[in-house]
Amino acid sequence: MVSLLRTLSSKLLDAIETAKKSSSRKFLQSIDLIVNVRDVDLTKPENRFTETIELPHGLGKKRRKICVIASGDMALRAERIPLVDKVLGKEDLETLVGNKRMAKKLARSYDYFLVDPPMMGIAAKALGAALGAKGKAPVPIPPGTELEKFVEKYSRSVTVRLRKGPTLSCMIGTEDMDSNALAENAEAVISRIVEKLEKKFRNVASIYVKKTMGKPVKVEIEEK
Repeated sequence: MVSLLRTLSSKLLDAIETAKKSSSRKFLQSIDLIVNVRDVDLTKPENRFTETIELPHGLGKKRRKICVIASGDMALRAERIPLVDKVLGKEDLETLVGNKRMAKKLARSYDYFLVDPPMMGIAAKALGAALGAKGKAPVPIPPGTELEKFVEKYSRSVTVRLRKGPTLSCMIGTEDMDSNALAENAEAVISRIVEKLEKKFRNVASIYVKKTMGKPVKVEIEEK
């Protein structure tokens, strides 16, 4: 697999450079990666997966919105971290129990919900259904972890899902980022996807990159 990724590296770079040249807009566009798989029976639960991947070069600018669910000292520390967009305490969650509209709004508003383990129960009760519908899940904060670094990890992360259809997609950065950095981000995502596939690269049908408003550019890959 390593040798195939090395071969793919230059092809990714070429495709990213081509994608960057298209569709200029007055706003900063994202660069997205699309991976299509084949010969994967998605009726079997063991073939479906959700993977969160930390990108080696992040996303160019802060693009992940993070909510921390905590109380006491951890909540105070979270409020001092610039990358944290929202801190919810026990009382906040209690007001959400049974309020489906607000729970759905919160689930839409944030990419990752990082939770102090003692609050996992109330978090699941208040937000579990809404997060599940969005393909998200509360992420427990490991005991003793350095909260700022844990938050930073998720601010640099993307999530890919193989569930109902044979396509996985995610943002890998923005058009103002160095193309080599974008290619390395793409490699990190592709590598994780391939690791999860039963036949590895033989299950990869095609790979594309595109700008937000641009046409997909195919990455030429060798037949396995």
